[in-house]
Parts: sequence; C-alpha cells; structure tokens
Amino acid sequence: MKKLAQQFGMYLVSGGLAVVADFGSYFLLLQLDVWYVTANVIGNILGFFATFLLHKYLVFGKKDEIVNHFVRYCILTGLNIIAQTALLYLFVESFHLDEGSAKFISWAITVLWNFFLYKYFVYV
Repeated sequence: MKKLAQQFGMYLVSGGLAVVADFGSYFLLLQLDVWYVTANVIGNILGFFATFLLHKYLVFGKKDEIVNHFVRYCILTGLNIIAQTALLYLFVESFHLDEGSAKFISWAITVLWNFFLYKYFVYV
C-alpha cells in the first residue's frame, strides 16, 4: 500500500507539472481572445505530451513498449479531451460558470479516474 501511495504522490506531482503546460497555455490563449473551446483543446494537446512522458518514465517507470503505451495513452487522452470539453461546455453554457472555473472543474473530474486507468490500462 505504501508503494501505491508513493506512486500516487508522484502521479500528482508530475501531473501538476503537466497542468502548468495545459492551464498556462489555456489562459494565455484566452488573453489572446481565442475561443475557450479551442483554447481548451490546444492546452490539452500540450499537456498531453508532458503527461505522457512524465507518467511513463517517472511515475510508472516503464522504459519499454513505447508504441503500445503511446497508443493506449492516445485512446485515453482522446476520451478525456471529449469528456473535459463536454463538461467545460456544459458548465459554461448551462451553469454559467466562468471559463476558468469551468476548466478547473472539468479537469479535476477526469484526474480522479485517470490514475487507475493509467496504471491498469495504459502502462501495463
């Protein structure tokens, strides 16, 4: 159980670094008057590469099967982008949240299930 807790801690730290890439680009693009949905997709793509590399090598310590892991990671990321963008749109358009709060909430929801999907689906 201790190893799982340490691994989850590393998952959160490395994920935090990827969030800087994702959210930083999202808010920068909003300042440049890019539509929030487009900014979200671009931010997710930048966060995608940071997350894949950090999780593969630092969190789960997988040095082999890069193609297999990358394909699985792409599938999960595609589903996450769809889920996050749908939630973002729902929160902004239906619940009238601001784009920043909506982004954070939609992101937080998907982070919760991702650790286990990475551990048992992507990096197996």
